[in-house]
Amino acid sequence: MKKYTQPIYIKVLRIFWVIMWFIFCKFTPPLFPFNTWRVLVLKFFGAKIEWSSKIYPSANIFMPWNLEMKKNSCLGKNVDCYNYDKISISQNSIVSQNSFLCTASHQYDSKSFDLVKAPITIKGNVWVAANCFVAPGTIMERDSVLLANSNLTQNTKKNSVYAGNPAKFRKKRY
Repeated sequence: MKKYTQPIYIKVLRIFWVIMWFIFCKFTPPLFPFNTWRVLVLKFFGAKIEWSSKIYPSANIFMPWNLEMKKNSCLGKNVDCYNYDKISISQNSIVSQNSFLCTASHQYDSKSFDLVKAPITIKGNVWVAANCFVAPGTIMERDSVLLANSNLTQNTKKNSVYAGNPAKFRKKRY
């Protein structure tokens, strides 16, 4: 992970983003035409997102300009995208309700408690089940699954199921 200091213009842009999401998106119904509106607002703020992506209005996206979502991907209800660094979600991947994608933390062994960040990559056909935590720098390989209430701190292998705290390999998916 690399040390990060947030410039003042990013702080101002974040305030503007939070206000705009709250006013224009937070209270929209999770139905089709309103989802298109949410995607448009995210694109306006720099997200690289496909029109077929599904974003629930209760999702919390920290920095939309660090979000990339491919076709048919989904951020479920109350998903928290704490994306100081890039979060990339590939096609047909789902992040289920109440999950936390975290790209930043603090360097606990430093006297200055520096903020450090690393990207999260979720490849195609991945399912992050409800109430999961995905740590900074994690890569979820294609066709992998993270079962409910799990804490992922390592990279997954292709076509594999992970569960637990910390998440461990359980079995091949199919």
